[in-house]
Amino acid sequence: MNDKLTRATKVDRISELLGLPEDINSTASLTAQVANGLSCKSLDTILNVMFSQPALNIIPDRVYRRAKQEKQSLSPAKSQIVYDFARAYEVADRVHNGNGALVMRFLEKPNPGLGGAIPMSLAISSPAGADAVIELLNS
Repeated sequence: MNDKLTRATKVDRISELLGLPEDINSTASLTAQVANGLSCKSLDTILNVMFSQPALNIIPDRVYRRAKQEKQSLSPAKSQIVYDFARAYEVADRVHNGNGALVMRFLEKPNPGLGGAIPMSLAISSPAGADAVIELLNS
């Protein structure tokens, strides 16, 4: 597993990946936090954990810069995108035993198991897209 992530359970690891406090440790508390909007710190934390900068922006750079400048949370819709990516990233990290290079290669290369789609772009497209990436990783 990625040595930057230290929490044990799946929900705890996703919460850690999003830079959330340890008391956000259940699906209900995590879902509530996403619905209320994640801070820009959540995106910063994911990018700091990743092996390299992704080729795609998880959310539009303009949206991120504006929220950060105005010290506002991301909208619930943008927070959902960040959360969906974190869910997919956590599984990819587990499947690839924390090998960041393999995780990034998987996320950024078209995958025949996804009809030729790029897993990262599919994961940030919708919750169903993230679920498809997770299902592929778990198979």
